[in-house]
Amino acid sequence: MLRIRIITLHQRALFHRGFERVSLPELHSATQQDQTICYCQKLNSRLPSATDHLDPQIKLPHRAPNYNKHVLLISPGDRCAQPWKVAWNHNLDTNVNRPYNAISKLRSHLGNSPGILINAVHLQNDFVPSPKEDDELIHFFVIPDMKLYRIKETDLEEFASFLDEGALQTPKLSFKDYLSGQAKVPQPSHQVRHKNLTKFQGETFLRDWSLVCGHYNRDAKCGEVGPDIIKAFQEEQLFPENNLAIISHIGGHVFAGNVIFYKLFNGGNTQNKLDSLWFGKIYPHNLRLLCESLEDGKIIDELYRGGLSIN
Repeated sequence: MLRIRIITLHQRALFHRGFERVSLPELHSATQQDQTICYCQKLNSRLPSATDHLDPQIKLPHRAPNYNKHVLLISPGDRCAQPWKVAWNHNLDTNVNRPYNAISKLRSHLGNSPGILINAVHLQNDFVPSPKEDDELIHFFVIPDMKLYRIKETDLEEFASFLDEGALQTPKLSFKDYLSGQAKVPQPSHQVRHKNLTKFQGETFLRDWSLVCGHYNRDAKCGEVGPDIIKAFQEEQLFPENNLAIISHIGGHVFAGNVIFYKLFNGGNTQNKLDSLWFGKIYPHNLRLLCESLEDGKIIDELYRGGLSIN
C-alpha cells in the first residue's frame, strides 16, 4: 500500500514540461488549514447569504477541460475599473452592451465548433494594451496564438471562422459538457466557412498568464476572493512577469478561488506550446506555496483541478 502511494504522488503529469504531482507537506497542511478556516470565516461574513459560503472541506475533482483555444475578450478601462463587478452580468452571453455583446455573437458564429473557450478578462498589468472605453475595435487575446487581435464588430463572423481554422472539425466533448458532467458530443456545424482569412494578423505577446476568476455577479465567492488573490499576486511579487487578469466565470465556482496558469514551453520550435493548469481552493495565504511549487515543477494535488497541454 505504501509503495502504491509513493508512485501515485510522484507520477509526472503529461505536459510539455514534466510536472511532478505531489501532496501538500504535513507541516504546511496543518498550518494552512488554520489559516484557511480563519480566512473563510472572514470572507463568508462579507458574502450576501449563507448559500454562497466558501467550504474549505470540499474535494477537488481532477478533471481537465477539453479545449484547444482560449479567446479572451479584453475589458476596456484601466486597472482601477471594476467591470468584473459592475459590467459583467450573471451570464455574459446575454450582455447587450459593447464590447461584451460580441461574446454571444462570436459564440453564435462558431456554432457547435468544439474546443474554443470564450471569456472576458480585466487586465491587472500593462504587458498587453487594454482598449479605451470608446474604442470602436473589440480586443481579443487568443491562446495559444499568443496574439492580440483588434476586430471590427462587422468582422466577427469571419473572425469566428478564422478561430475555427476556416474548416469544420471532428466533434469533441465540449467544455460545457465537461462542466455539466455529461458526455454529449456536439453535432458538426453545416455553416459555410470563409476562406479569405488572411487579414487577421494580430500582434504577438509571448508571456505566461495568471488568470483569477472574479465574476461577482455569477458567484459572490469568486467576486470576493478573486481580488484578494490578485492583491496577493501583486504585493508578494508572484510571477511578476506574467500577464495578470481577472477572468469571467470558468466553472466550478464552488471551488473558489479558481486560478488558471498558462505557461509557455520553449522546446526549440516556432509553434507555441503551453501548459494549461487549473487550480481551486486558492486563497491569499496559500498562493505563494502554489507558485513556488510550480516554479520547482511540482503540482500540489489538493489544489489541482486539472490541466492539459496546448499547441
